[in-house]
Amino acid sequence: MIETSSSERLREFGPAQYIAPYLLLVIGNAGVQKAPASDRPVLFWVFTAIAALGAASAVVRLRRMGDAHQRRALPAWTRFLGVLLALYGLYVASCVADGIAG
Repeated sequence: MIETSSSERLREFGPAQYIAPYLLLVIGNAGVQKAPASDRPVLFWVFTAIAALGAASAVVRLRRMGDAHQRRALPAWTRFLGVLLALYGLYVASCVADGIAG
């Protein structure tokens, strides 16, 4: 039983867990770039909300990953995916800020 619970915890940090934040950030970023605030304000704010949801889910994912790395040694690829997620989240945040500014 202990082995099963440890394997479930390791599965928690599989690549599939990173897909949702990435998808939300990609959709939000694409929408913000394709629907400028001056031309289509409603669509712009919908995609801004999607990007904000992606950023929030990325923060949750990164916190869980950090907690898990403090408890036990996990594969390095989980940290690499975490760094990529954080960098892409910052990029999307800058794109949204540019869209809001003008």
